[in-house]
Amino acid sequence: MSAPRLSSPSRGALLFVVALVAFIAVELMLGTQIVGALNAAGVTGGTPIAGLGQFVTRLRGNLVWVAVTVVGIAVIGIGLLFLFGHSRAQDYAIKALMGAAIIASGSGIVA
Repeated sequence: MSAPRLSSPSRGALLFVVALVAFIAVELMLGTQIVGALNAAGVTGGTPIAGLGQFVTRLRGNLVWVAVTVVGIAVIGIGLLFLFGHSRAQDYAIKALMGAAIIASGSGIVA
């Protein structure tokens, strides 16, 4: 009698779990080094690098501008899909909303 073979969905789930465990292990090993690097850079309350605050402020402003532009284009594009009766307009709208929610919660996820 031969060993049972895993079906494709089971194999995919197993690979996902293995990849997740490997990712967590790497993060745990590198976590202290990353925190040390952030402390050395002055991000977590040490002496800040000169000009870093202004750079981050400008970068954040540019990213907000890009995000607002992309969201505006997505709203117009998905609205046109609904207007012309595209069969997958709802799918695109849900995916766009999920993406916007992930981007909006990005600062909370990073913190």
